[in-house]
Amino acid sequence: MNLERSSEMIIKIKHTTRYKYSESVFLDPQTIRLRPKSDGSQKLISFDIGLDPIPDGMADIVDVAGNDSTCAWFSGKHDHLTITTRSEVETLRTNPFDFIITEPSVAKIPVFYPKYYVSSLRPYYMRNTEPEGQVDQFVSDVIDEAGLETLHFLNALNNRIYEDFEQLVRHEGPPYPAEITLGTGRGSCRDLTVLFMEACRAVGIAARFVSGYRENEMMGDERQLHAWAEVYLPGGGWRGYDPSEGLATADQHITVSSGVIPEEAAPLTGSYRGSGARSIIDYEIEIESQGELS
Repeated sequence: MNLERSSEMIIKIKHTTRYKYSESVFLDPQTIRLRPKSDGSQKLISFDIGLDPIPDGMADIVDVAGNDSTCAWFSGKHDHLTITTRSEVETLRTNPFDFIITEPSVAKIPVFYPKYYVSSLRPYYMRNTEPEGQVDQFVSDVIDEAGLETLHFLNALNNRIYEDFEQLVRHEGPPYPAEITLGTGRGSCRDLTVLFMEACRAVGIAARFVSGYRENEMMGDERQLHAWAEVYLPGGGWRGYDPSEGLATADQHITVSSGVIPEEAAPLTGSYRGSGARSIIDYEIEIESQGELS
């Protein structure tokens, strides 16, 4: 099991996303989810967003999944949309295992949350895979290796996906269903995340999809948004696991948004109107670490 280094850091992020359209289009309202969260694992020091063209108006909102977002609306026709965000974040969590599970029924799998958790967590542990299918067989193999302790299972699952699946970069498109990733033995970070989530849900563990940044990059020089999973453990709250790296997340991951399904954590939700118009997207992400804090 890999562990991140124990240090608190200041991380600065500049993220530019450019949409170019083959002809001028009308931009419908856009919801932008690029503001890092501020919670027990990280503190947002500053955030700035700039849009080109200049919108008619913008509003800071909390979306349906609880993400801090920006809604922007426009008039007229435009041949491009450029979004530039600058964030400065202090990492706070140096130990991803600084907690105990406070509910005995969650300490072993299958997990059963106490009734006062159920109404809030039910969407996060509802399965999207068939019982006794490929995912269940995969989970059974992990249990044979790890046993029934919840934390042991999560670590073994994370490591199994990291070690056994080929990682690739896939810039566009939604995550593949877990069964496809199992069948091909490879996937992007978002594909591996969905597989991890569905394996957790198969044993009753509440899991959600997370989008954000990681300070280190494993897939070459080109930085991009990263995806990983969080699971809900009473006593620990939402805790991150990154199957692309085989580790529990701490001070090198910056959470931006999360959701029951990947679409709820998408960096941009919105549409455009134009007869036959096509869009091309490119982006640039710069991440600078200020090093350890005393």
